[in-house]
Amino acid sequence: MNKFILDPKEKYVFIMGAGASKDDNLPIQDEILKNILKQEFAFKNKEGSHIKEYKKVSKEIKSLLKTVFTGNRSIDNISLETIFNVLETAISKNENIGNVQIEKIKKYYDSLLKGIMFATLTDAELKEHNIFNKKAVSPYTILGQKIYNGCKKQKNVDISFITFNYDICLDRVLLSMYDENEDKSFDVDFGIDLGNYEQEKWFHRPRKRKINLLRPHGSINWVFCKSCGKVFSKISKQGKPLDLIGKKKCYNCGLSSVEPYIVHPTNNRIYENKYIMQIWTKVENILQEADNWCFIGYSLPEADRYFSYILSKIYNFRKVKTVKKNKLPKISVVNTNSSINKYKNVLEKIKSCDNEIGETENYFKAIQRGKDVFKRFENYFYNVEKYECSFKDFVSKYFKVL
Repeated sequence: MNKFILDPKEKYVFIMGAGASKDDNLPIQDEILKNILKQEFAFKNKEGSHIKEYKKVSKEIKSLLKTVFTGNRSIDNISLETIFNVLETAISKNENIGNVQIEKIKKYYDSLLKGIMFATLTDAELKEHNIFNKKAVSPYTILGQKIYNGCKKQKNVDISFITFNYDICLDRVLLSMYDENEDKSFDVDFGIDLGNYEQEKWFHRPRKRKINLLRPHGSINWVFCKSCGKVFSKISKQGKPLDLIGKKKCYNCGLSSVEPYIVHPTNNRIYENKYIMQIWTKVENILQEADNWCFIGYSLPEADRYFSYILSKIYNFRKVKTVKKNKLPKISVVNTNSSINKYKNVLEKIKSCDNEIGETENYFKAIQRGKDVFKRFENYFYNVEKYECSFKDFVSKYFKVL
């Protein structure tokens, strides 16, 4: 595999999926539901205040599966998207599901959101995601260190991150690049006017040297006020679970309790919040201008159909040579899922001992159809630069800044 060379003179956008956080011991989406049911959450505080809430959420989701679906035996064949699709449709139509009342459906919905938050909380200390920690092992931190050290003498850089993950490992790494001297600092631009900026002792608006961190699906540490409409990021540290879900009055207006805000995984995601819409607009602008699109641990899932549309629309526009200064971006894909190679290896072993391979090969092709990440990207883009390795191997072995 070729080296990925970041040239500070060019514009880069990194698109992060769940596979990027796997090396930080955080679950991919297929694992979140299992973790909720087993109460296998990373965060545990010394006071033990998490235990009661964890049990409560797990019990609620078990009840949901038993009453609305067919119980825990269906866990391997059901996804978060499926559950949210059913609950969301019932809520939008204000209808019961059999004898499950609408009030109970809303409680199930809230419990599932809490479960996602608990499942994506990291137990890593804050220093693990600090670029000045020489012993850090997180690939997010290693990536941040290379960008910071390679670009710190640049007057400006044009680097953006678009993440569809709910965890805040990347946030913590980028925020650790802050310095009171703005000439030495890289500030984080979340693409929206956070309510934090108007509060004392919270982080401030980004200054001249910025790195964009865009979250089209929100974050586990974002809270939203329905009265004044402000979004706040509780990013000072990972936070206790009860701090994130507890009913606290809005830091700005004090009229309503702030509530967690994430765009939950469904096949028909609705982007109606004005801040989320602002982020999507900035996502389009950045993709339109970037010289390099690098996808890390992201597989173009069906549930992200809107983003797939945006990518296709912008890429095809950039094909048009009659548009002034138009050119295609360079596409790089870091496929952190090694299952494709495993299937290929098994198939090769079978071939070596069995000449009648046709039926077996067709079987493997059938079960792998649509799962090959590289082929999925090649449906959309030309000349994809492929990296089949973990995120950590990518940043340690292949990523370099000029």
